[in-house]
Amino acid sequence: MILAKRIAQKIAKIGEQFTVGSNTYLGIFKPLDSATARTYLNDVDIMGIVNPGLLLITQPDAVITTSDTITRDSIVYYVLRTYVHRVKGAPIFKLVVLG
Repeated sequence: MILAKRIAQKIAKIGEQFTVGSNTYLGIFKPLDSATARTYLNDVDIMGIVNPGLLLITQPDAVITTSDTITRDSIVYYVLRTYVHRVKGAPIFKLVVLG
């Protein structure tokens, strides 16, 4: 699918390297604003965020689960939610909410 290829190219071009467990991936990080946080998280999860939250867009086959942690700029982020976005059933990218 063309959209999946374009997103993969953008991630490869401007993505930042991060590690989950022993696996290393590329992804694009974005600050988590309050409107987006309310879209993906419930009130209890939002109250538990102690660092500024982040959104991560990465390849749909990246092995990231809600029990994982990601370290970025010496800050440990906890994976709160993961979603695989699909178009016509085909996986396009994985969105990870970090707090």
